Amino acid sequence: MAIEEERENGSVSARHLVFAYYVTGHGFGHATRVVEVARHLILAGHDVHVVSAAPDYVFTTEIQSPQLHLRKIIFWSYFNFQMLLDCGAVQASLEKYHETAVVPREAILKTEVEWLKSIKADLAITDVVPIACRAAEDAGIHCVCVGNFRC
Repeated sequence: MAIEEERENGSVSARHLVFAYYVTGHGFGHATRVVEVARHLILAGHDVHVVSAAPDYVFTTEIQSPQLHLRKIIFWSYFNFQMLLDCGAVQASLEKYHETAVVPREAILKTEVEWLKSIKADLAITDVVPIACRAAEDAGIHCVCVGNFRC
């Protein structure tokens, strides 16, 4: 059923929210889980901004809506921004983690806080990019972590 059809059937929320959804590009499992959550948020009438290095088609194949916004992770300086946001995307040594996530941390946080404020995000969601939690806190919004890990 198309999103517009479901919307006509009354599944739209009364309050419009803006979600910033950070997803690791480490494999497609995270991104496909995000698709399902994002699809339901959009069906409820909300906007979802997905931040990921995963290919656009992973999201746009299942969700064709102007309420889905994709923000590709870009290169920052000589570091790969994905590694900065989510060192889990590579099997990194402590030295590599320090180089890509600790040294530029303040600049990353500043950029993410500014972006969250610019889209007027109501909530950040992450699967599972840890720095998104701190960026959300610094932007004055809550953050929820989504995963399917078990202990």
